[in-house]
This record gives sequence, structure tokens and C-alpha cells, in this order.
Amino acid sequence: MPPTPSTTLADLALRDRCNAWLSGHRPRRSMKQALLELAQAPEAEGGLDLYGEGELVQGLEREVADLLGLPAAVFVHKGMAAQLAAMRVWAGGQPGAAVALHRQSHIELDESQAYELVLGLRGVRLGANDRPFTVTELEALVEKPALVMVELPLRRGGFRLPPWAELQAISAWCRRERVPLHFDGARLWESAAGYGRELRDIAALADSVYVSFYKGLGGLAGCMLAGPAPFIEQASLWTSRLASNLYTAFPYALSAAIGLRTQWPRMAGYHQRARQLAVALAPLDGLRVAPTPPETNSFQVHLQGEPARVRAAMLRVAREHGFWMGSRAVESIWPGHSMVEVVIGDASDDWTHEQVAEHFRRVIDWAGER
Repeated sequence: MPPTPSTTLADLALRDRCNAWLSGHRPRRSMKQALLELAQAPEAEGGLDLYGEGELVQGLEREVADLLGLPAAVFVHKGMAAQLAAMRVWAGGQPGAAVALHRQSHIELDESQAYELVLGLRGVRLGANDRPFTVTELEALVEKPALVMVELPLRRGGFRLPPWAELQAISAWCRRERVPLHFDGARLWESAAGYGRELRDIAALADSVYVSFYKGLGGLAGCMLAGPAPFIEQASLWTSRLASNLYTAFPYALSAAIGLRTQWPRMAGYHQRARQLAVALAPLDGLRVAPTPPETNSFQVHLQGEPARVRAAMLRVAREHGFWMGSRAVESIWPGHSMVEVVIGDASDDWTHEQVAEHFRRVIDWAGER
């Protein structure tokens, strides 16, 4: 169950009083700080965009399309709208068209089944928990889907990536069967570092790709949908129909440009830091890291204790030690354990592996107190 608004606001206030943070990038503590950061960007000297038309927005579209090696791209302020548009175009408006996707995918679990309820599509759910689906599972389908979607990495499954050869096989099957393949690449920047490959090498396997600006790149919001020019032209119409064509998007576009310049070059380092931290945490009693080693800059930590007690212990660390470990703990796949996500960003510049291990030891001890 998600926290109530009052709980969320209290958690954010506590987070902002801390002086170090385990996951992600250093938080913006105020609207003023966020606006000043945007104003200091060199791109801020340009004019405002109007309904998606503007030098900054079009420049971002060209830059990301080039990074992905795809013909065209369109900036969208909301990933959900971008991916719904992609599904609508590839499915061709067929009522009840089948979409093959992982049962733990973001589209399935975190968007309230919008693709089914809004677009009238039908999910064909593949894969087991904490394991990307395989080409063998596609081959075993009784019906050929109208679209295959692969989330890179599978966040709910421990930020796992399909093995490269498996991803190539899925792509080959889709092309052989003439089924469009779309990558939910909200964390594609992180996935490229995990695979040790260029973005364009990954994107070349798909027919269309979505990338986010506000996760690993630390933007305020916004994303890019990329693919063939005719696809982007049709998808742009659908993003507008899905209420995603803002009057002006310059704050999001500016923060995306900053993230591409400052965070994208660090992704390989963040992945390496995640692997090092996982090694440092492994000896702790009452703790498991999954996957081992981490396949991107992110991984799961499974701790002994009930979620409510683990959450309370993490908040106690924040209050007593000024170190924010997060406020979300959920049931683990291992009985008697809770799961916490770790995402490495520039906040990791402010702590050592030993400090983090000591804080996790405190959480385990405090969560186990009676």
C-alpha cells in the first residue's frame, strides 16, 4: 500500500534534513534551488518552446535520436503517455490486440493497466518473478502478439537485464515473425553501462525505444520516444490525444539537457560503484543482495525483519545519523525478510561503502528488536 500524502510529505521533510543519501542523486531541497540550477544552464539563454516547437526541444530530439542511432525522436513530458502512444501505433487500433510483456513490468504493475483500460489492448504476461522472459517463451505462445515489450532493466525483478544473446534472440524472433519490438528503456542509460555496449547497439535490436530523463539522468520530468520517422509522426498525434502536448516544456527540457551533460557520462562509474557496494554488504548477517553482482547501477537488498519495522529503522537512521536510506520497504521473496532498493547516483560521492554497511547493520539490529 502506498504511503498517505501526509506520510510522504513528512518523509520528504526528513530526507531534506539529512546530509547524505544512499540512493539516487542529491535531492533538490527547494523549488528555488531547482529553478536556479535550470537558470544557470547555458541552454537557458534560448527562447521558450511552444507546444513542442523550440530550439532546445528539437535539439534534444536530434541528440537522443543520434545517440540511439534511430531516425527520429519526440520529446514527451510523461513516460506513460509516450508508451501508450507507442502501443497504440504498433497495435494499429485492433480491439483486444495482444501485447506480450513481463508480468513484473512497469507497464503492468505501475500504470494501473492503462494499456488495457484506456487502449483496449490485452496483456499476454510472460516470465517468472525476478527473471526476464526468454525467446523460448515467445515461441511457445499460442497466438502471435501484435507487439512485444521488453523493459530494460526489469526494475521490479531486481533491475535485471536479459543476457545479451537472449535479447538478440528476442529481436530476431520479432523480426522473423514481423512483430514490432518496443524497449521500455526508462533506465536504458543504466542498461548500456550494464551491458558495456553503446546505446545504438541496444536500440538497433528494437523497432522503437523509450528513454526517461528523470530517473538516472536526474531531470525534473520528461522522456523521449524514438523510432522510424513515420512511427514518430503517428505517435506524436497520440501523445497529443493523451494530453501530453504541453504549452511549454522548457523546465523539463532544460533539466534533461543538464542530465545528459552531467549524469550520462558517469553511468559506467555508477555501475561499478554498485558492484563494489554489493561486495561490501555481502558479509552482513541477515542481509542478501540480489542480483549478485548487480547488473546495472541498481540492486535489491533483502533484510531480516518485517517491512514496517525495517522502514521504521531506516527512518531512525535518518533522524539519528543524518543518513537517508529511503522510506520504502516491501515484502521480500524470502520469508521473514523485507526488500529495499539501492540506486547509485551522485549522492554516492558523499559516503563510503563502510558507512553504508554500518547503517544497514543498524537497520537489521533495530528491526529485530522486541
